[in-house]
Amino acid sequence: MRPVLSPVPPRRKKPTHPCLCRSGLYASVAGLLLPIAVSVPVRGQTMKAPDIKQTPTLYVVPYAHLDTQWRWEFPQTISEYLLKTMRVNFDYFDKYPHYVFNWTGANRYRLMKEYFPSDYARMQQYAAQGRWFPAGSSIEEGDVNLPSAEGIFRQILYGNEYFRRDFGKASTEYMLPDCFGFPASLPSILAHAGVKGFSTQKLNSQWQPAPKIGGPGSPEQTPEGIPFNVGRWIGPDGATVIAALNPGGYGSNVYTDLSKTPTQAVTSAPQLTSEERARLTPAQQQAITRPRAAEQNWVERTDLNGKVTGVFADYHYVGTATLAVRHRSLPSSCSKLSSRRVRPRYPRLARRVCDGRDTKCRACRTNRARG
Repeated sequence: MRPVLSPVPPRRKKPTHPCLCRSGLYASVAGLLLPIAVSVPVRGQTMKAPDIKQTPTLYVVPYAHLDTQWRWEFPQTISEYLLKTMRVNFDYFDKYPHYVFNWTGANRYRLMKEYFPSDYARMQQYAAQGRWFPAGSSIEEGDVNLPSAEGIFRQILYGNEYFRRDFGKASTEYMLPDCFGFPASLPSILAHAGVKGFSTQKLNSQWQPAPKIGGPGSPEQTPEGIPFNVGRWIGPDGATVIAALNPGGYGSNVYTDLSKTPTQAVTSAPQLTSEERARLTPAQQQAITRPRAAEQNWVERTDLNGKVTGVFADYHYVGTATLAVRHRSLPSSCSKLSSRRVRPRYPRLARRVCDGRDTKCRACRTNRARG
């Protein structure tokens, strides 16, 4: 049986997902997950919850997306990416009293605990304070096409069991921002596993052969392949999850006031001080100078969602996508390992450096083939 993708019905029920069932606009990220304010300016950095029935509200929910292994090996993931994820957010916790953070993947938590026990203990303290949230429900943000239903169930079972054991709480959402394609059975599997919310940004025809749905003239004016912005995804047995299916790319940026109607394309870079520019990487400097299309009208889109589904809310990814790491011209060869090692679990894995020309290096061959 094929799943039924339907918008949330007009009848309002008890909220089933902390981010998706509130009035307002939500933004999430691929290195950062953000919620957003809509039409009436709301004073930021406050712990007092606004009356969302009266005041359009932006919720900013920081989140970090990481491919545990992609164009890098486990030693770099452990010694650099996992460590920075903890310590950079620790700095934010200390600097901003109301900052909160979400991080997915119980496997990454396991690695943090093994290699950086003191940092991990500090992170557990933030979690106990309600500032760091174990999220995603799963061991990894893994593929859901090839694995069996049992495999997905066990991702959630083992992931949330780890969270309960180390943090005394489990998550109720399933985030797959970077997976390609989803089975018809997924909403039923998630619902029966206790998951209530789901989001992805890889459903439209840009990424894969898209279902013949959405496109010009669709109820919520969604891109081809996307049935709705925020709605209820119904599985073969009638079980449902709340799904945010059109959050935009996780490399999206916002340079304008989202509470106002956009009037023109953003053709210039954001206004940064010389000190701020000095801290940018070359890739960041290049990114901020490219022309950008006008930000879509989020107030109008949120209002349209409400008129179609009864839920005046939306969800938006904002942030920095994973930066692909290519080989750079370095004096050593691929066969020569650096002396930096991270600890005994992976004694044979060390960070490789190469000159990009080694015929025995698979990464070099791949990069040459890609031009």
